Amino acid sequence: MKQLLAIAACSVLLTACGGAHGLRDSTPKMSSRTTKDVPTYLECVRAKWAETAQVSLSNKKEEGTLSASDKTGAHALLNATADGTGALVTMYERQSEKKDYNSSYRDAAVSCL
Repeated sequence: MKQLLAIAACSVLLTACGGAHGLRDSTPKMSSRTTKDVPTYLECVRAKWAETAQVSLSNKKEEGTLSASDKTGAHALLNATADGTGALVTMYERQSEKKDYNSSYRDAAVSCL
């Protein structure tokens, strides 16, 4: 019985952690550079993503990460790293397989460049 509970607990944890965390293992959907600093760029994207998704921001002066999940099962992860007079930006995303592709995450990230 204890083994069964341990296996069930591990399954639940793996499912919960499978959201935006495994996205870095996939091919980036966008890679670009912005002249904005990291906090300014991430705040611009955060404000747009927050209109339709739950957003989490981890921000430091030199680097930051923004992740989002919405009700359709889509997940997005955006990394920004300071680079000279701006920042390098990389975005990963996973869309729901049951829905048509929704470009809103990528469009918002591009519009803030």
